[in-house]
Amino acid sequence: MNTAKSRLPAMDMLRFAAAMAVLAYHYLSSYLPEDPDSAWLTLTAHFARYGYLGVELFFIISGFVILWSVQGKSAASFVVSRFARLYPTFWAAMLLTSACYLLLGPYAPEMSGTDLSLHRLLANATMMPQLFDAERIDGVYWTLELEIRFYFLIFVLLLLRQIGNIERWLYLWLAVSAWITLQGAPRWLEYFAVAPYGSFFIGGCLLYLIQSTGWTWQRAAALGISILLSVADSLRIRSGFISADAESAWVVPVLVILLFALLLWSLVFSHRPDRLTSQSGLSYRLGALTYPLYLTHAGIGRILIEILLPHVGPVLAVALTSICAITIAWILVVVIDEPTRKPVSRLLYRILDLAGSALHTVTRDRRN
Repeated sequence: MNTAKSRLPAMDMLRFAAAMAVLAYHYLSSYLPEDPDSAWLTLTAHFARYGYLGVELFFIISGFVILWSVQGKSAASFVVSRFARLYPTFWAAMLLTSACYLLLGPYAPEMSGTDLSLHRLLANATMMPQLFDAERIDGVYWTLELEIRFYFLIFVLLLLRQIGNIERWLYLWLAVSAWITLQGAPRWLEYFAVAPYGSFFIGGCLLYLIQSTGWTWQRAAALGISILLSVADSLRIRSGFISADAESAWVVPVLVILLFALLLWSLVFSHRPDRLTSQSGLSYRLGALTYPLYLTHAGIGRILIEILLPHVGPVLAVALTSICAITIAWILVVVIDEPTRKPVSRLLYRILDLAGSALHTVTRDRRN
């Protein structure tokens, strides 16, 4: 399968569903004030609070997609493709969100006074602001750091030409993740193991291996362990997103298991070669919206909901903000994402060629 020329419609639809789940979590559960007089709003917010698990779905899909996309690629081509795919859209989204803080922040008291120093902007532009002692401009950027750490592991395997042995490395990663979950580990090991979300990425990678070359008892056992670890880690960290109450103690595990079951059915059991589609159609367009929608919906959405809420009420405030978020995402796809990928890739390859030539010249001169 060639991801450059074909896609799995189910995967694109699941990615969009994950983004909308996170949007619902923020708009309906986090940003709206509690209203004890509105039973339906309280009930909606109660169900929407589990939408944060859309992030976990993103991580599983990422494991599947990245392992699929690196087949036959070099370490350099992997870096170029990831950079061209992620950074131009991220920079545009970050600048747009910052502009909204500056222009609309005064009308949204809870968001006013946001620090947008040059240091913070430059640190966030790396997607790893905490390495430079800076706060994230938008809270949702925390997932990008985890993705970068996962990409680093894949990059190292490509650099060492170990992708052909990926299954063995996945089992080692799974063992380390189990150790971290059960016993704890030094901070540096947790960092490189992408804890506590490593099991989700591992599960996605295993799903790709199963989908591409079939089941083995080792893969089935490893997938089962990754699901168990994902459940355990989800229970442990849920208090960072929702109340760690008796209901969430059983709902979260059930939903995590259902996420894996849904992906198993969509990407493995029901997959046929004729279900691969080209980069066109509704599923592709919805999938393309996912990344910019995720990047921009939170910070901008919070400002808009706070501004609109006193004037139009909660229903219209959420509806109008959702329409605005999807429209912004579509504009970023059309103006930034799709037009910049090839030019940025060509530029990066040119830079790598020049760097390689310079290194070769220096090495030759030293030998002479």
